[in-house]
Amino acid sequence: MKLDETVRKETAYAAVWVAALSLVMEAVFLLLRKWEMPVLWGNLIGAAAAVGNYLLLAVTVTRAAGGPKEKIALKVRSSMTARLLGQAGICAAAIGLLHTNVYATVIPLLFPRIGIAFRPWVDRKRGKTAADSEGSEMLD
Repeated sequence: MKLDETVRKETAYAAVWVAALSLVMEAVFLLLRKWEMPVLWGNLIGAAAAVGNYLLLAVTVTRAAGGPKEKIALKVRSSMTARLLGQAGICAAAIGLLHTNVYATVIPLLFPRIGIAFRPWVDRKRGKTAADSEGSEMLD
């Protein structure tokens, strides 16, 4: 399966934010003297689930684009249910079977959304206008 250039670009953007915020979270655990290996494994699994969810969202939106708006909305909504259940299953398995830290496993799921919230600011700093942020409005 060949990924669209926009999908690759947007997923890479989300992955960078997830990695950066994961490092910050690890540092917080270290500063609080609560860092253990289950924190690291939980962070890695949660981060992978978050980036995977974002990738699947981008692929779904790209494949649905061009059709009627009602059909696009239906496909995105139905994929959202499957993606949410997938993330919940991955996190539950990691916490229950691998005994990862609950917070370190679940918090990274929020990181792509934080990156999306900062996207206009990042684009402005890089001198891009909204038109240059090709496709990003569909993924927000």
